[in-house]
Amino acid sequence: MVGQIRGSGAEVRFFAFLILMHKGLYRIASLLLQDYQIRKYNKSIHLNQVLEIFKTEEKLLGLLPDDALQEVLDALEKNLLNGKGEDNKKWSIKAWVIVDGDVVIGFAFAREYELETKIDSLYILKDYKRKGCGTKLMTQVKQNCKSPISLAVYEENKIAVAFYNKHEFLSTGYGVEHDRNYLVMTWHKAKS
Repeated sequence: MVGQIRGSGAEVRFFAFLILMHKGLYRIASLLLQDYQIRKYNKSIHLNQVLEIFKTEEKLLGLLPDDALQEVLDALEKNLLNGKGEDNKKWSIKAWVIVDGDVVIGFAFAREYELETKIDSLYILKDYKRKGCGTKLMTQVKQNCKSPISLAVYEENKIAVAFYNKHEFLSTGYGVEHDRNYLVMTWHKAKS
């Protein structure tokens, strides 16, 4: 018979951590001790950190030429400052950050239209990847934005494509930008 574990969330996580360590499941055990939090984006607090993450991660990917990177960075800053916009249709910003303590380690930014949502950015700092942070942000977007949710991702960014496939995004189109092929991927909320 399996006993019931009682205690605070932190106590239960620590007990589970000890069991996993004993079984040699070190990576999974270490994930239990991390307590990354999702917070609603606040431009007066998070803007500079978000822009720095975007610039750092895009340079690491090396997919955009410098002039295009600056153009995209400027557009991101404008959108995050305004919180709404129009590109033939009205939209509003939905944005969240994920933090380790008070340090922003990633963010998701989407434009929500009347009948759909488009994810513009979802970035996690390199040292925090493969620790569930992207999944936490994606869950936040799916739970709080209108379906269908679509995004564009460079085809050669195999890690990102695999991440979106894992989260049930399907390839629904393609295009070319800055001499690189990209996929349009879309997720639909299951009918209940």
